[in-house]
Order: sequence, then C-alpha cells, then structure tokens
Amino acid sequence: MASDARGRQGPRARRGSRIRTSARFLLRSLSLRRSPFLLALLAITVGATVIATMLNLEAGLAAKMSRELRRYGPNLLVMPVPDASRWTGTPTLEEDSARGLAARLGGVNTVVAPLLIAAGTITLPDAERGPGGRRGGAPGAAAIVGADLEALRGLYPSWRVEGAWPATGTATAATGGTGADSSPGASPCLLGAALARRAGVTPGRSVVLRVGGNEQTLVVAGVVSTGEAEEEQVFVTLKVLQEMTGLAARVSLVAVSVDGGVEAVARAGRAAQAAIGGSVARPLPQIAASQGAILGKLNRMMILLTAVVLGLTGICLVTTLMSMVIEREGEIGLIRSLGGGDGEILKMFVGEVVILGLLGTLAGLVFGAAGARLIGARLFGTAIEARAGVVPTVLGASLALCLVAVLVPLRRALAVQPAAALRGE
Repeated sequence: MASDARGRQGPRARRGSRIRTSARFLLRSLSLRRSPFLLALLAITVGATVIATMLNLEAGLAAKMSRELRRYGPNLLVMPVPDASRWTGTPTLEEDSARGLAARLGGVNTVVAPLLIAAGTITLPDAERGPGGRRGGAPGAAAIVGADLEALRGLYPSWRVEGAWPATGTATAATGGTGADSSPGASPCLLGAALARRAGVTPGRSVVLRVGGNEQTLVVAGVVSTGEAEEEQVFVTLKVLQEMTGLAARVSLVAVSVDGGVEAVARAGRAAQAAIGGSVARPLPQIAASQGAILGKLNRMMILLTAVVLGLTGICLVTTLMSMVIEREGEIGLIRSLGGGDGEILKMFVGEVVILGLLGTLAGLVFGAAGARLIGARLFGTAIEARAGVVPTVLGASLALCLVAVLVPLRRALAVQPAAALRGE
C-alpha cells in the first residue's frame, strides 16, 4: 500500500519539479538578457498605457458630456396618441404606467418625469389686496404644470431657482420662506420669474391658483429663471393639479432623459410605447443627436489613435523578440540535442511573453490612470479617475498583442536544427 501511495505521488512530484525547474530556467534566461527584455517590456508598457488612457478618457468624458447635455432637459417625450373617436377632453396617459417606465428603461442616469398640464390663473390672496386693487398687479393667465418636483429637478438641473426646490410632501415651513403670508400646511410651488415679477412675489409668499372652478392657495418655494417659456409657468405637485382638474391618476405626457445618444433614445422610445398603452414616443433630435455625434467622434478618435500606437508597439515587439531568438539559437539547439521537443521551446517563449504581458499591463494601468487624469485636467478641465472596468480589456489586449507578436519569432525558433545551431551556422 505504501508503494502504491509513492507511485501515485511520483508523477505529481515529477510534474511539480519540472514546473519549478522550468520557472528557474525562464527567470534565469530573462535575467541574462536584460536589455532586450526591458526593451520588449517598454513596448508592451507603452501599448498598455495608451489603451488604459484612452479607455479611462472615453468613459470619463462620456460621463461628463452626458451630465452636461442633461442640463438641457429631456431628450424623449412620451405622449398619448390622439384619438379622433373620442369627443370629450384631452387624451391622457395612466400615471401608474408612466411611473413604472423608470424601472422598465433602467439605467443609473435615466430620469422619468410624468407631467400634467392645464391652463389656469394665479392671483394674490385677499390679504395682499390694497384699497385700489391688488398690490403688485395681477399676473393673470398661466400654464400650470403638475409634476413630481424632485424628478423635475433631476430633469432640469440647469434651472436657476431663487429660494429652494420644495421636497415632495413638504409643507410651507420647509420651503425656507420668511414672508408673513405663508400659510401653514399649504402646498409648495415653483413660480416662473416673469410671473413673479408681475405679481411682485418672492419666495415664501403665497399665491392663489385657479384651474376651472377650483382654487387653492400655494406657497412659492422658489422662483425659476430659464430665459424660456418656463418663466410664464407655475409648477405644482402632480397630486394637487390632478385634484383641481379632476384627472386623478392621469398625466398629459412623460418627459424622459436617457444617456447614450440617438440609438439609446430610440430604444427607450420603443420600450416606452410598449409599456404605456395608447402612447407615442417623440425623441427630441437636437439633444439626442448632439450626444450621439460627440460620442461617435470621440470613439473613432480613440480607436484610431489606439490602433496606430498598438501597430507600432507590435512592430517593435516582433523585432525585439526576433533578435532574442537569433541570439539564443545556440541555447535552442542545446535544448533539442538534450531531448527537448517543440513543446519545451513553445512553453519557454510563451512563458516569457506572458510575463512581459503581465508586467506591461501592471505598469500600463498605473501610467494610464495618471495620463488620463493629466489629460482630463489640462485639456478638458475635469479630473478623470481610473476605472476598474478597464483592467480586463487592457490585460486581454496586452496578452493578445504579446501572443501575436511571438508567432513569427517562435516559427524561427521551432525551425532551429540542433547540429547546425551547435556548429554556429
């Protein structure tokens, strides 16, 4: 039984010994050829550095560009399909389906804001009226927009708001207003700057909103300045406007902001139409096309630059490895004369280039992270951090480059004849 155990352990022990011996020979071979090895390592490091830099730049700049373009608002509107057979009211969408669209589309940076739009008027409360009429004038008619105000804030981050964005469900006391006319428990709203100027209203003051035969006192949490039509609008919570219009659980449209350019917007539009019955998706081409065009140009530039550098790196690596093979023909002939076959030579050279690939990848990741940060700060005015997601790509590209570059030198090494090599021919 003891002999059987030794017999079973014998092959494993021999294999382990051969692996250790091969590793020692490999490291010894590399230490004796420091200059060619360092030159090859430098070539791989340059290639890995370029790949890591380009990938970090692409990811960082794409994220920054998406954040900047998001400031311009939604790039997709989902609206109800006009139905000629319906003779009453304006077509609307189900609120539950609209709110479920965010989970359907996914994406960390996707913003979905269901909106309800109605016509109405705003006036000052009775307490603000003087003997000759309304103090500050009457703003009159206004477009009323009901929305989840937190979602609206994510949809339009560039809006300048004097005062504060009201949190969903907060009462007047949470708006930060200091006006004496604030009504405890009143619903907050955002008022367009043009309306606020005509009414003489500042954040914290109250206004009376009228829609049809209904009216409600609201507290102005903030005044919105955009330079666009929003300055003539009033933004209230969706629930308030639904109650005033009698359109419970209904919305007029859904404003969506997604990343990724034209193709991503088109996919989101198809998904929205499938998720919300009786809807039609209308991309806003200017914003979506701008994002897609810039991303496309950025990707093409990165690919072209990376391909050129990798081509030069590959040529340098092939030349270096070929010189190493020529220098070691005597060593290869000795290995063959001692019984070594093609497998031994193959493992020796592949082992060397794998070590080159691993070391070059490690150095390239470090230099690539520093390069991306430097380029981002100097050229684009933003700090671009290294991303762990680039590691597999850089490692795979470096190893692939090494294995492709070793093919021609390996073919010459396998063709070496022991007798001719030992004679120095």
